[in-house]
Amino acid sequence: MIDPISAFGALTAAHGAIKKCVEMGRDLSSASAAISKYAQAEADLGFGKARKKKSIFGGSTDDALAIHFKQEEQARLKAELRSLFKLYGSPGQWERLQATIGEVRAERKRQLEEIARKRDLIIKSSVALVVAAGGFTAIFYWVLYLKGDL
Repeated sequence: MIDPISAFGALTAAHGAIKKCVEMGRDLSSASAAISKYAQAEADLGFGKARKKKSIFGGSTDDALAIHFKQEEQARLKAELRSLFKLYGSPGQWERLQATIGEVRAERKRQLEEIARKRDLIIKSSVALVVAAGGFTAIFYWVLYLKGDL
């Protein structure tokens, strides 16, 4: 899973690449790699935000302010892309782009959820194993103590 700062950096870089392709008059297919990166960065940001809300450590004011300003910047970048596509793109190109981004975002979200599920399972299993080992060790020494061998 990628951190929000890296995801936002990838979002702005992909935005710049898409913007350059549109301004140069290229077809949308020539920007497919940038569109994929843009969609993945959006999915990473959205997943990170949802995951942070579920976290027991989430909710500090500084985090909320940072998230708010990143969302504002993301909305500004999206509005700028929309105006570029409406101005320079072919009819319906923005809608096709949104459909492509939606597909990539959904796939990325599924991948991130699977990674998070596996990570959570490993953490929970490790904690259970440590607790069980500690419990067995405590019982062993308690038995030794009761026998008088300790």
